Amino acid sequence: MESADRLRSIRDASLALLPWLSETRRAIHMNPELGYEEFETSRLIVENLESFGLDAHAGIAETGVVGLFETGRPGPTIGIRADMDALSIDESNDVPYKSRQPGKMHACGHDAHVSMLLGAARLLSENRNWFDGLGGNVKFIFQPAEEGKAGGKRMVEEGVLEEPRVDLLIAAHVWPDMPAGRIATRSGPSLAAGDRLQIFVRGKSSHAAYPHKSKDALLAGCHLVTALQSIVSRNVGPLESAVLSITTFESGVAFNIVPRDARIRGTIRTHDPKVRAKVAERVRAVARGVAEAFDVEIDVELTPGYPVLVNHEAAAALVETAGVQVLGAENVEEMPISMGAEDFSYMAEKRPGALFRVGISNEEKGFVHGLHSDLFDLDEDALPVGVSVFAQAVVEFLGNSEKYLA
Repeated sequence: MESADRLRSIRDASLALLPWLSETRRAIHMNPELGYEEFETSRLIVENLESFGLDAHAGIAETGVVGLFETGRPGPTIGIRADMDALSIDESNDVPYKSRQPGKMHACGHDAHVSMLLGAARLLSENRNWFDGLGGNVKFIFQPAEEGKAGGKRMVEEGVLEEPRVDLLIAAHVWPDMPAGRIATRSGPSLAAGDRLQIFVRGKSSHAAYPHKSKDALLAGCHLVTALQSIVSRNVGPLESAVLSITTFESGVAFNIVPRDARIRGTIRTHDPKVRAKVAERVRAVARGVAEAFDVEIDVELTPGYPVLVNHEAAAALVETAGVQVLGAENVEEMPISMGAEDFSYMAEKRPGALFRVGISNEEKGFVHGLHSDLFDLDEDALPVGVSVFAQAVVEFLGNSEKYLA
């Protein structure tokens, strides 16, 4: 098939899938499942992949699924990944497809990610003529537990990038700060490392009428929170990037008791390993100083989170090329660096990989709320956009792999 005809076919076929993509996304949205609990979502994925004539393997990292498309001719393998899990949020939207599971909601668009990847699998399976003369494979990776439970890490450990060996990876994430119809990507550091911070302050309680007899953990904790805010502003260069956010503070049991204990939690986000180490060292140093000043004990627990997501230059170029081909250059933007974290980074550490954003906002339709909001929703016209970029990236990669694997 000629290149121009194939591009037109990919665009038209993706748009034609919109009703099915919407139906699939809404079925997943109504039945959100948390990390490592995505059993019904996994079943839906397997049923669809098998209906497309693809091999599907479930149970990877508990609930993950992998589908394989083979051209029947030797060549490289491209992997496409989508995450599956929902968040512990009560949905506030009044829509027919509202979550039917109290306290659970697809508030980060993973239902859309699954739908787009299933759409790409269906599209490629139904149009094998696009691969005339091309060799290689496509591995469709449906990953559990992205929301803080490192499902991507487990899938890598359980061999998802092998048999056949994945040579290059791409993934998409919906983005509410960009209009539907557009995508964005970049090469280099793209999303931050996300480390977890937990601090325990231990002092001595007393009656609130006699505070001089206490070692006030609450007061020490308040000073610590304030002091921690100086780390980024006074220790990290203005052209570097770091975020230290304290998000919970727990202390006290009664109005008339000076508290003995306090627990403080938060997150640290960085893009550079040296900055990451510097911030961690300063957190511990500040904690030691506050402990000395207030005569309390302070223990700092820093738990390393997802690593920095570094988009590989060739993988990002593949996404950009495919996006321009199916959407037009005016609809492909450069993705700004984000302080958010993504466990696609575990896969991108092992193989050349790139994540791109798919715009989903539409003010006229009321799709304006951000990720992790109880009012989050998306313009489903964005779904064929992701499908078309996935499909074209596959065809482009298998037809010109030497360009992207050099």
